[in-house]
Formats: sequence, C-alpha cells, structure tokens
Amino acid sequence: MLDALTEAYSQLLKIASAKRGVLVTVQLEKLEKLLEVEKTVIDRIHKLEDERRSVLLQLCKSEKSLLPEMSMKEVTEHSPTPYKVKLAELHEKLGELVKEAGQKSEENEFLIKSALGAVHYHLNRIGNSTVEPAYGQKGQEIVTRHKNFDFEA
Repeated sequence: MLDALTEAYSQLLKIASAKRGVLVTVQLEKLEKLLEVEKTVIDRIHKLEDERRSVLLQLCKSEKSLLPEMSMKEVTEHSPTPYKVKLAELHEKLGELVKEAGQKSEENEFLIKSALGAVHYHLNRIGNSTVEPAYGQKGQEIVTRHKNFDFEA
C-alpha cells in the first residue's frame, strides 16, 4: 500500500512539473487536461490514504503494543524484523514526496495568482477602469468602470 501511495505521489509531482510549464506559457487547454488527470490521481491518493488508515487501525486492534496515536516511525519500530527496513525506506520516501508535492503546489499557486493579477489588470485597462483613492467599507478597492461599448447595437 505504501508502494502505491509513493507511486501516486510521484505521478502527482510529474503533473505539478508539467502544470508549471503550462502555467508559464499560459496554455489553458493543456492545463484543463492536466487538471483532469491530477484530479484522478488525487482521488486515488485519498482512497489509498483511507485504506492505509483502516489497515493501521485494524493493526492497532490486533497488536496491543500499537496505539492509534503512534507515529509511523514508532509503528515501524514495532514491526517484525524483515519488514522494518522496507517500511522505514518507504515511509521516508513517501514523506519526501509529500513535502516536495506541497512545495510544487505552492509554486504553482503563486503562478496562478500572478496570472490572474495580470488578467485583472488588462481587463481593467481595456474597460478603462479606475481605482478610487478611498477604500470600501470592508477594505476592498472601489473600482469605477466606464461603459465603452453599446451592446444594444
């Protein structure tokens, strides 16, 4: 199960890297396809995580030395000798992949926010919008838009 989780997170990292390139070059069609693939991988990760938790809870019930609040490192220490090394390696690799996936996600979030800011700027410029020198009641900017086009033509 940890093997499957590790593989799923590896796939998620590949998608995040591809998504970065697509975001930088603003290829929205490719981004849409990547998001669909990413959703299926994330759904798989959630399913595998639920299975992993279920197995660990069953293990805690059958093995009295294991407690539900134990870390995976502590569970590994209580594992039979032939499995200790493999479990420790898988857990460490999985932890690294999860951390790396989080970093990639933050980087892509920054790119998305920057792109949306640029789109917002250009829409305001095209619409001849101006920002008032004061703020609204909730601290938001007050934007005045001018009607440039007659849509009833």
